[in-house]
Amino acid sequence: MHSETGRRPAYLRALERLFGARQGRLRDLFLARAAVVFLAVEETFLLYVLVALVRALLGRRTVGLLLRPMPIAVSPRLRCRSKRMVLRVMKRCRLVRTLTIVPFSVFPAFSAIADDWIYDFQLWDVTEEERKAVERLRRKRRPGNRFVMTALGTQSRCKGFDLFADAFARFSALRKRFTFLACGRVAPDIAEHALVLEEAGGVAVDRVLSDAELLGAYAASDVIWCLYPRAGDHASGILGRAVQLGIPVVVRQGSLAHRLCTVENLLHIAVAPEQIIERLTGPLPPQNAAWGRYAARRFAQRSETTLRSAFGMAPATAARNADVSQDASPAGSPADAPTAGRAAPQEP
Repeated sequence: MHSETGRRPAYLRALERLFGARQGRLRDLFLARAAVVFLAVEETFLLYVLVALVRALLGRRTVGLLLRPMPIAVSPRLRCRSKRMVLRVMKRCRLVRTLTIVPFSVFPAFSAIADDWIYDFQLWDVTEEERKAVERLRRKRRPGNRFVMTALGTQSRCKGFDLFADAFARFSALRKRFTFLACGRVAPDIAEHALVLEEAGGVAVDRVLSDAELLGAYAASDVIWCLYPRAGDHASGILGRAVQLGIPVVVRQGSLAHRLCTVENLLHIAVAPEQIIERLTGPLPPQNAAWGRYAARRFAQRSETTLRSAFGMAPATAARNADVSQDASPAGSPADAPTAGRAAPQEP
């Protein structure tokens, strides 16, 4: 559970913990003996293709994560069609593995541009210490007369903050049932909606949260706001941490998040913006920490197995046996640890 530092640092922490991965410089992308991992193929596409092809000629592995596969998979724009064609050709190379962070069962068209998939790291990266901290805070919580609906992370139009604030201000039924809480830096172009929220009796904490504050926000919440417009359909970090902790999420009907929740049987409420009153004044799914723990464990097992295969590592059981006999790290020797590229800009 980490504060608002974007996806890539969270992904890198998970890769470091699981596989001993390290950040690499540009020269490492071409020369590293172990697999090189691109954390956001979309944003360094040409570099990814160049590095992957050069490394393939040298007999070395390259792995790329597609964080926003939807445009490449379906957009009719020339740029997206070109990328789609390149990724289809690259699937023929066994030393290049492109992975989405969305299961193919959620959106089958992704299988045309990627070799395989994992679950978003943020669906399975909560540590046991963080989980226990949230459970302790929950036990200390004194529930009020209203449920707490929380929007976490950077508050922007892409995260549906305008709808979040305006719905609370417009509908008295929501104010009677919920306390709306927004925790995270508010984008300047949407600052007036924070004022609207507060004037209606909601709370806006307009700053970056510390790790402890983020844990406290989850522990204090009955449901997490993930009702994002199409522009934010790729975002799944806030949803992922809520899922791991067994907290229901509000998602936009028909979104990728909605499809994921349906396919994986996750605690959720699917809401069309025009039906927000009807859906949010109905029954809420109860929290279920045990189910969240089970889901995260299942997501982790599938994802780690896929990543090990992509990195050319031994299966986990064989790796553990080797560790006992050779006193090695879970990912092997440091020279065998994947290298993660740093070329992609950090996501807010």
